[in-house]
Amino acid sequence: MLYEKIQNQKEVLNSEDYEIPSYITENLKYELFDWQREALENFLINERTRNKRQKKGEEVSPNHLMFNMATGSGKTLVMAALILYYYKEHKINNFIFFVNQNAILGKTQDNFINKNHQKYLFKENIIIDEKRINIKEVEQFSSSNDIQIKFTTIQKLHNDIYKESESSLLLSDLQKRNLVLLADEAHHLNATTNKKKNKISEKDLSNDLENSDFTFLDELKDGAKEEDLEKSWETTICHFILNKENKNSSQNKNALLEFTATIPETPEAKQKYEDKIIIQFDLKKFVEAGFTKHIRLVRSSLNQNERILQALVLNWYRSQIALKYNIPNFKPVILFRSKTIEESNQALTEFLKLCSKLKEEDLNFLENKNTQIPNKEESEIPQAYDGTNDIFEKIKFYIQKNKIPLSRIVDFIKDNFTDRTCLITNSKTNKTKKEKTDAEQDKLLNSLENPQNPIRAVFTVQRLTEGWDVLNLYDSVRLYKGRDTDFKNKKAGTSTTSEVQLIGRGVRYFPFEYGEFQKNKRKFDSDLNNEVRVLEEFYFHSDNDVKYLSELTNELKNKGLIDDKRIQKKFCIKEENQKILKKLNLLVNEKKENPNRRLKTLPDDLKNLIFEDKIYSHNSQVYELKLNEENQTVENKFFFQETGEWKTLFLTLNDFPLHILQKAIHILNSDNFCYFTFENLQKRFEISSLNDFFDYLNEVKINLFIQSHVNSIKEIENKILLQVAIKFFKFCQNQLEQYDKPFIGTDFKFVPFEKCFSSEKIKMLNIENAKDKEENLKLENELKNLNWYALNSFWGTDEERALVNFIKLRVKNLEEKYEVCLLRNEEVYKIFSFESGEGFCPDFLLLLKDKKSEKANLYFQVFIEPKGKQLLEKDEWKENFLLQIEKKYGIEKPFIEKNEKFILMGLPFFSTTDENKKVEFENAFGKL
Repeated sequence: MLYEKIQNQKEVLNSEDYEIPSYITENLKYELFDWQREALENFLINERTRNKRQKKGEEVSPNHLMFNMATGSGKTLVMAALILYYYKEHKINNFIFFVNQNAILGKTQDNFINKNHQKYLFKENIIIDEKRINIKEVEQFSSSNDIQIKFTTIQKLHNDIYKESESSLLLSDLQKRNLVLLADEAHHLNATTNKKKNKISEKDLSNDLENSDFTFLDELKDGAKEEDLEKSWETTICHFILNKENKNSSQNKNALLEFTATIPETPEAKQKYEDKIIIQFDLKKFVEAGFTKHIRLVRSSLNQNERILQALVLNWYRSQIALKYNIPNFKPVILFRSKTIEESNQALTEFLKLCSKLKEEDLNFLENKNTQIPNKEESEIPQAYDGTNDIFEKIKFYIQKNKIPLSRIVDFIKDNFTDRTCLITNSKTNKTKKEKTDAEQDKLLNSLENPQNPIRAVFTVQRLTEGWDVLNLYDSVRLYKGRDTDFKNKKAGTSTTSEVQLIGRGVRYFPFEYGEFQKNKRKFDSDLNNEVRVLEEFYFHSDNDVKYLSELTNELKNKGLIDDKRIQKKFCIKEENQKILKKLNLLVNEKKENPNRRLKTLPDDLKNLIFEDKIYSHNSQVYELKLNEENQTVENKFFFQETGEWKTLFLTLNDFPLHILQKAIHILNSDNFCYFTFENLQKRFEISSLNDFFDYLNEVKINLFIQSHVNSIKEIENKILLQVAIKFFKFCQNQLEQYDKPFIGTDFKFVPFEKCFSSEKIKMLNIENAKDKEENLKLENELKNLNWYALNSFWGTDEERALVNFIKLRVKNLEEKYEVCLLRNEEVYKIFSFESGEGFCPDFLLLLKDKKSEKANLYFQVFIEPKGKQLLEKDEWKENFLLQIEKKYGIEKPFIEKNEKFILMGLPFFSTTDENKKVEFENAFGKL
C-alpha cells in the first residue's frame, strides 16, 4: 500500500522534509490532530516523490489519492488544508467538491464558505503571502483569483456536463483549467467494485484507453443504479475531467482526492487503491485513540414508554452532572428510530403526549428491578460495553444522596421535550415514501451543538445514517422489535447495519474542558467511577432480544466500535491494609500559577541571539496591475535575475519603522489565541504597551543579507520589511516560549490518605496481548496473598511487573527494619513539578514505617517510577523532579506532624532495559 511505502520513506527523511507549511496551520481555525498531521505529512512526502520524478523528465499522471479516515476524525479539515496547499504551491484556485447525495452538501458548504458558522474551518482572515484570500462558492468558474469551490453531487456534475446548458459547467471549459476534485463519502462511487461487477482499474485509464468504454452515459436520474454511478465516476470524473481525455498529459496539473471511512474489502478494491491510499486511519484506530464516546448497550424488558422514559431520565442526569461540574452549553440529544415513516410520525405524536402528561408515578418503574435484565453473564455483550444496570443504579444513588424529588425530573422532561424541541427527519411537504428533509430541518440537524438550537430529540428512520456530523448525540432508542437477518448470505440485516451506522454517528466525542485533561479526548478510561464519565458515553437502548443484540454486537465488533479485548477491572485496597492506611497522612503538592511568570528583562541566554534573513531589493521585481473581466484588480509579478555582490546590514528592531512592526503583529494576531495578542504578552512580560515589548526585543541582533547596492534599511520596500518582521517575531516566539513558566508546583504538605486513595478504582484495560495477560494474572494471584502489597488486583507493563518482582526478592530485608506497604498508584495520586507545574502519577508509592524509632513514629514515603528504555529520554523531566524531591527533602529534612516524622524520597527510574539506570536504582534502593 502507498501509505506503507511512505512510512518507510519517513523513517529516513528529516522531519523538515515533510513539515506542514505555516500558511496551512496559521490559516486553519482548528489545531490538527496527530492523524490529520500524519495524513498531510504523507501527502507532502508523496508530493516530494512526484516532484523528483517530474524533474527527471518522467511522465507523471494526475495525482489521484485516497484518504481512508474514520467518520468524525476530521476529513473536512484535511480537505481545507489541501485546498490551501494547492492554491499556494500549484496556483490552483478551482475546486469541485462532490458527494453521492445532496443531504451531505449543505453542512459541508457551511464548513468551507460560511464564516459565521460554528464549524467554519478557516480563520476569519486567510492570509497567504501577506495577501487576504477569499473563498467563494460558484456554479461556474471565472478568472477570479479567489479560491472558487463548486459543490455538487456526482449525478448533477454528470448531468451538467452531459446537457452543457448555458448555466451549467462546460466540459471544454473544465478541460482548459487546472482542477482539484474532492470526493467525499467516496465508497458510494465505487459500489460495484465491492460487488465485483466492474473491474475497470485506474491502470486502464492511463495505459489501456483503447480497450475501455468511455462513451458518455445519458442523463442520470435521482436514484440511479450503482452501476451507472460508477460508470459515470470512471467516465465523467476520471477520464474526461481528471485525465482530460489523456490530452496534454505532461501539462495536466489536475488532482482527484477521495475521502472515505469505508473501503470495500475485496481484492478488486485493494488492487484499485493499492497505489492511492495515503493514510489508513479507520474507525477501530479512532476508537482506540480515545477520541470517541464509549458505547454502552442497554437492554431491558420494559415496555416502549418506559424505555423512552429511561432515556429521558438519563438525559436529565447528564444535564445535572454537566451543571454540577460547570460544563457550559451542554445539551444532550436523544435519537428515536422507527422502522417506517408512518411509525416515526406516530412515535413523535405519542412521545409528545407522554411528556406533556407525565406524572411522578410514571417513573416508579425505576425502582422495580424486575424490569431490568440483571444477569449479565447470559449476554454476549462484552462486560465493558454492557450498560444495562450500572448507569441506572448510579442515577438512583444520585437521586437519593441529593434528596431529589421525582417531581423535579418530571418538570425537566416537560420543559425540555416539547413540540418545539423535537424534530422528525421528514418534511411535511414530502409526498414520497422516502424520508426527505427541508432546508430548515437540515440547518437544525447540522447545528445541534449550537446552544441556540432548541432541538433535544430527533425522530428518524434511515435519513441520518450517513453525512450527519453531530457531537452531542448521547442516546439512541430503538422503537421497534425483530430483526431482518440475511440468512441466505449469512450476514446482518439492513436494519442492524443502519443501527450500527447511526451508532457510528453518535459516538463522535463532545469536547468539554475538565481539569488538565485534553478537551477532545476521553478522560476517564482509567476512572470509570467518576461521575463525569457519563458525559463521554453513548447509550443504545433496545428490548432484550438476545439474537438481535448478538447480531448488533458482532457488527459493532466488525466495525471496530466494540473491542472484546477491552475489559473493566476493579482495583481495591485490601481490607486489612485499608484499616492501617486510612489512619495515615500522605505528602502531596499542588499546581499553582507562577507569581514570577512575567519576565522583566530578556533572559541572558537570548541576549546574544542573532536572527538572520536574506532579502532581495525591490529592483528584482516588476509589478503589472490590470482589471479582469469582473473589474477586479489583478497583480502580476515578474522577476528578473539579481546581480551584484551580497553584504550584511547589522540591525536591531529599533531600526524598523514602527508602523511595519505594528502591522506585523496585527497580521500574526489573526488568531485570537496568538502568542502576540497584547493580553498574552502582558501575561508573559512586564510591559504596559506594545512599544515596551519592541524595546524588550531590541537586544536581539538582526543580520540582513542584502545586495551590495542597498545601503540602508530605508532603501528596502515596506512589503519586504513586513515579511522580515513577521519572520523575526516568529523566531523570537520559538526562543521565548521555553522560558515561559505559567505554573509551578508547591511545596509538599500533609493530606489524609483517604483523600488521595479511595477504596475502589475501576479502569478500562486492553488485554489484547495474551502473554501480558498471562503474566499479569500470574503475578496478581501471587500478590493477593502477600500482606505488603496493598491492592487486591494487579495489571501492569513488563517494567512494572519487573519492579514488583525486584521488591518481592528484597522485601524480607526491608521487613527487618520496616513495616512495608507497596501501593500501586492507579492514576489517582498526582504530583507536580516544582519548576513547571507539569503533573504526573508516579506508578508506585513504597510506604515504610521504622520499627526501631523510639521517640516518634518514623515514616518513609518513596516514589518509584518504572520506565522502559523507549521512554527514558521523553520522561527525563519526571526523573529530574523525583531527584529534586530527594534533594529538597530526603532524610536531612523530614516533615514533622505531632509525634510523627515523615521522610519524602524520590528514586531514579527503575529500568531493566538500561544497564546504567538499573545500577543507579539498585544503589539508591539499597540505601533505604
